Amino acid sequence: MPRFRETVRTLLRERLLDAAYEAVADRGFDKLRMSHLAGAVGVSRQTLYSEFPSKEAVGEALFQRELERCLVGIQAGLDAHRDDLRAAVEAAVGFTLTLAGRNPLIKAMLTSTGEDGLLSYLTTRSAAAFDTATAMADAYVTEAWPTVDPVARELAVDAAVRLTASHIVQAGSSPEESARRVADTVVRVALSTGTEKPPPASAHPA
Repeated sequence: MPRFRETVRTLLRERLLDAAYEAVADRGFDKLRMSHLAGAVGVSRQTLYSEFPSKEAVGEALFQRELERCLVGIQAGLDAHRDDLRAAVEAAVGFTLTLAGRNPLIKAMLTSTGEDGLLSYLTTRSAAAFDTATAMADAYVTEAWPTVDPVARELAVDAAVRLTASHIVQAGSSPEESARRVADTVVRVALSTGTEKPPPASAHPA
C-alpha cells in the first residue's frame, strides 16, 4: 500500500508539472495561478498545496526537471565523443544551447519579469543548478580524462558551466558557433598546468 500511494503521488506530481509547463509556455510564469493549475488537473487546491506549497515551489520544480532532462542529453553528447575532449565539450554545449533556444520554459524564463519570475532560477537562484551541473561534469571528466591536471580540470569545468549559462541568458552567435568558442576556451584551460609563464613584455622604444 505505501508503494502504491507513493506511485500515485509521483504521477500526480508529474501531471501538475506537465500542466504548469503548458501554462507557463503559453502565458508565462507571471500569469500562472495556483487555482488554475489545480483546476487544469482536476484536484483541489488543498491537494495542490500539499504537493507544492507555493507558486515558487512549482517554478523550482519545473526548473529542476528541465535541468535533469538537459543533463541526460549532455551525458549523451559527452559519451558520443569520449575519445575527443574538444568534440565532447562542443557537442554537450551545442546540445544545451540548442535545447535552450527551442524550450518554451527557457523562453518563459528569459522573458519573465519581477523578482518572483523564472529568470531568477538562471541568475540569482542558480547556485543549486550550477552545483548539480558542475558536479556531474567534474565526475565525468575525472573518469573519462584522468590525465588532466586536477586544478586545470576544476577550472575548465567551472568555465564550461558558467560560459554555457551566460550564452543561454544572453545569446549572441549561433549555438554552433558559441559551442565552438566555449569548447576552445575549455580545452585550453583543461590542458594547462598552471605553471605556464606569460611571455616577457616587449621592450618599448625610448
